[in-house]
Amino acid sequence: MKLPFVEISQQTSRLTFSGAGWFPAEEVSCSGAPQVEILVRRKDKDVLLEGVLRFCPVLPCDRCGAAVALTLEEEFEYIFTLDEKQVEAHEVEIGDEDCVTVCLKEPVIDLGELFREQVYLAMPVKTLCSEECRGLCPECGAVLKDERCSCSKGDSDSPFAVLEKLRRKK
Repeated sequence: MKLPFVEISQQTSRLTFSGAGWFPAEEVSCSGAPQVEILVRRKDKDVLLEGVLRFCPVLPCDRCGAAVALTLEEEFEYIFTLDEKQVEAHEVEIGDEDCVTVCLKEPVIDLGELFREQVYLAMPVKTLCSEECRGLCPECGAVLKDERCSCSKGDSDSPFAVLEKLRRKK
Protein backbone atom coordinates (compact mmCIF):
# COMPACT_ATOMS: atom_id res chain seq x y z
CA MET A 1 0.00 0.00 0.00
CA LYS A 2 1.84 3.01 -1.28
CA LEU A 3 0.59 6.58 -1.04
CA PRO A 4 2.33 8.97 -3.47
CA PHE A 5 2.65 12.62 -2.45
CA VAL A 6 0.96 13.72 -5.70
CA GLU A 7 -2.26 11.99 -4.62
CA ILE A 8 -2.37 13.95 -1.34
CA SER A 9 -4.16 17.29 -1.47
CA GLN A 10 -3.70 20.45 0.57
CA GLN A 11 -7.07 19.69 2.18
CA THR A 12 -7.28 17.09 4.95
CA SER A 13 -8.42 13.70 3.65
CA ARG A 14 -9.79 10.86 5.78
CA LEU A 15 -8.83 7.32 4.73
CA THR A 16 -9.91 4.07 6.37
CA PHE A 17 -8.20 0.70 5.95
CA SER A 18 -9.59 -2.56 7.25
CA GLY A 19 -7.53 -5.73 7.86
CA ALA A 20 -5.97 -6.45 4.52
CA GLY A 21 -2.45 -7.46 3.58
CA TRP A 22 -0.82 -4.96 5.91
CA PHE A 23 -1.64 -6.73 9.20
CA PRO A 24 1.05 -9.24 10.37
CA ALA A 25 -1.50 -12.04 10.92
CA GLU A 26 1.18 -14.77 10.85
CA GLU A 27 2.82 -13.23 13.92
CA VAL A 28 -0.13 -11.65 15.78
CA SER A 29 -3.36 -13.59 16.19
CA CYS A 30 -6.31 -11.24 15.99
CA SER A 31 -10.05 -11.61 16.58
CA GLY A 32 -12.04 -9.45 14.20
CA ALA A 33 -10.70 -7.21 11.47
CA PRO A 34 -8.04 -4.67 12.42
CA GLN A 35 -8.82 -1.13 11.34
CA VAL A 36 -6.79 2.02 10.72
CA GLU A 37 -8.19 5.47 10.18
CA ILE A 38 -5.85 8.25 9.02
CA LEU A 39 -6.09 11.96 8.34
CA VAL A 40 -3.56 13.11 5.76
CA ARG A 41 -2.73 16.43 4.10
CA ARG A 42 0.15 17.95 2.20
CA LYS A 43 1.89 21.16 3.20
CA ASP A 44 4.61 22.25 0.76
CA LYS A 45 7.20 19.44 0.73
CA ASP A 46 5.78 17.82 3.87
CA VAL A 47 2.89 15.42 4.46
CA LEU A 48 1.15 15.46 7.84
CA LEU A 49 -0.40 12.13 8.84
CA GLU A 50 -2.40 11.37 11.99
CA GLY A 51 -4.07 8.06 12.65
CA VAL A 52 -5.73 5.61 14.98
CA LEU A 53 -5.14 1.85 14.89
CA ARG A 54 -7.78 -0.44 16.42
CA PHE A 55 -7.42 -4.21 16.73
CA CYS A 56 -8.12 -7.11 19.11
CA PRO A 57 -5.08 -9.36 19.51
CA VAL A 58 -5.36 -12.74 21.22
CA LEU A 59 -2.21 -13.22 23.30
CA PRO A 60 -1.06 -15.87 25.77
CA CYS A 61 -0.98 -14.97 29.46
CA ASP A 62 2.65 -14.54 30.51
CA ARG A 63 2.08 -16.55 33.69
CA CYS A 64 -0.25 -19.43 32.80
CA GLY A 65 -0.41 -19.44 29.00
CA ALA A 66 -4.20 -18.98 28.75
CA ALA A 67 -5.48 -17.05 25.71
CA VAL A 68 -6.31 -13.43 26.51
CA ALA A 69 -8.35 -11.28 24.12
CA LEU A 70 -7.45 -7.60 24.32
CA THR A 71 -8.86 -4.49 22.66
CA LEU A 72 -6.12 -2.07 21.68
CA GLU A 73 -6.35 1.43 20.27
CA GLU A 74 -3.17 3.28 19.36
CA GLU A 75 -2.93 6.87 18.14
CA PHE A 76 0.04 7.97 16.04
CA GLU A 77 1.27 10.92 14.02
CA TYR A 78 4.03 11.46 11.50
CA ILE A 79 5.46 14.23 9.37
CA PHE A 80 6.92 12.92 6.11
CA THR A 81 9.34 15.22 4.34
CA LEU A 82 11.58 15.23 1.30
CA ASP A 83 13.85 17.90 2.82
CA GLU A 84 16.95 16.24 4.18
CA LYS A 85 18.17 18.24 7.12
CA GLN A 86 21.90 18.12 7.52
CA VAL A 87 22.81 17.46 11.14
CA GLU A 88 26.25 18.53 12.25
CA ALA A 89 28.57 16.09 14.01
CA HIS A 90 28.20 17.70 17.44
CA GLU A 91 25.35 17.26 19.93
CA VAL A 92 22.03 18.75 18.89
CA GLU A 93 18.92 19.13 21.01
CA ILE A 94 15.83 17.80 19.26
CA GLY A 95 12.24 18.75 19.84
CA ASP A 96 9.01 16.73 19.88
CA GLU A 97 8.41 17.41 16.19
CA ASP A 98 11.80 15.91 15.27
CA CYS A 99 10.78 12.60 16.87
CA VAL A 100 7.85 12.12 14.49
CA THR A 101 9.55 13.41 11.31
CA VAL A 102 10.53 10.87 8.66
CA CYS A 103 12.82 11.88 5.78
CA LEU A 104 11.96 10.07 2.57
CA LYS A 105 14.18 9.55 -0.47
CA GLU A 106 11.22 9.43 -2.84
CA PRO A 107 7.78 11.05 -2.52
CA VAL A 108 5.93 7.84 -1.58
CA ILE A 109 4.68 6.71 1.84
CA ASP A 110 4.57 2.96 2.48
CA LEU A 111 1.39 2.73 4.55
CA GLY A 112 1.65 -1.05 5.02
CA GLU A 113 5.04 -0.72 6.70
CA LEU A 114 3.80 2.18 8.81
CA PHE A 115 0.71 0.25 9.98
CA ARG A 116 2.71 -2.91 10.81
CA GLU A 117 5.11 -0.79 12.87
CA GLN A 118 2.16 0.64 14.82
CA VAL A 119 0.82 -2.88 15.51
CA TYR A 120 4.11 -3.88 17.13
CA LEU A 121 4.35 -0.62 19.09
CA ALA A 122 0.79 -1.10 20.43
CA MET A 123 1.44 -4.62 21.74
CA PRO A 124 1.69 -4.77 25.55
CA VAL A 125 4.98 -5.74 27.16
CA LYS A 126 3.23 -8.06 29.62
CA THR A 127 -0.11 -9.82 29.17
CA LEU A 128 -2.00 -11.27 32.14
CA CYS A 129 -5.35 -13.07 32.18
CA SER A 130 -5.93 -11.47 35.61
CA GLU A 131 -3.84 -9.70 38.21
CA GLU A 132 -4.42 -12.64 40.57
CA CYS A 133 -3.04 -15.21 38.10
CA ARG A 134 -0.57 -17.42 39.96
CA GLY A 135 0.80 -19.09 36.84
CA LEU A 136 1.86 -22.73 36.60
CA CYS A 137 3.24 -25.08 39.23
CA PRO A 138 6.97 -25.51 38.55
CA GLU A 139 6.76 -29.18 39.59
CA CYS A 140 3.70 -30.61 37.82
CA GLY A 141 2.61 -27.78 35.49
CA ALA A 142 -0.86 -27.39 37.00
CA VAL A 143 -2.64 -24.10 36.31
CA LEU A 144 -2.75 -22.68 39.82
CA LYS A 145 -5.74 -20.40 39.24
CA ASP A 146 -7.96 -23.34 38.18
CA GLU A 147 -6.77 -26.30 40.24
CA ARG A 148 -4.99 -27.11 43.44
CA CYS A 149 -1.54 -28.54 43.00
CA SER A 150 -0.83 -31.90 44.61
CA CYS A 151 2.95 -31.51 44.60
CA SER A 152 4.69 -31.74 47.93
CA LYS A 153 5.85 -28.46 49.32
CA GLY A 154 8.45 -30.32 51.33
CA ASP A 155 12.17 -29.72 51.46
CA SER A 156 13.49 -27.47 48.80
CA ASP A 157 16.97 -26.62 47.64
CA SER A 158 16.03 -22.97 47.70
CA PRO A 159 17.85 -20.75 50.18
CA PHE A 160 14.41 -19.35 51.06
CA ALA A 161 13.04 -22.73 52.17
CA VAL A 162 13.85 -21.78 55.76
CA LEU A 163 11.44 -18.86 55.47
CA GLU A 164 8.66 -21.23 54.39
CA LYS A 165 9.23 -23.32 57.52
CA LEU A 166 8.97 -20.19 59.67
CA ARG A 167 5.73 -19.21 57.94
CA ARG A 168 4.22 -22.64 58.63
CA LYS A 169 4.97 -22.38 62.39
CA LYS A 170 2.76 -19.30 62.75
